[in-house]
Amino acid sequence: MTPDEVRAIAFGKPRFGRRGYDEDQVDAFLDLIAEALAGRNILTPDDIHYVEFTIMPLGARSYDQAQVDLFLDEAEAALVLLRNPPPPPVAEERRPEGTRKWFGRS
Repeated sequence: MTPDEVRAIAFGKPRFGRRGYDEDQVDAFLDLIAEALAGRNILTPDDIHYVEFTIMPLGARSYDQAQVDLFLDEAEAALVLLRNPPPPPVAEERRPEGTRKWFGRS
């Protein structure tokens, strides 16, 4: 996940009769995530995991909660990977080419 991908994300509106997260709060937090992925702030994966947004009343401008939550899970995983990259693969030890000796059988 890149900072540009975070800035380009678009969430849908909640289904009819459902409440959603405050758009301004979510947008501001997305800016923090983008900056963290760019290495320009100290936002942690726990900050993403435990963030809470105001749930807006019916009819107010808001984002679908499930879409936002799913994206936050992906952003948290991306930040974990960025801060703790996997170790490089270990090269297999190769035996030198040459003659083989068989012991115990002829």
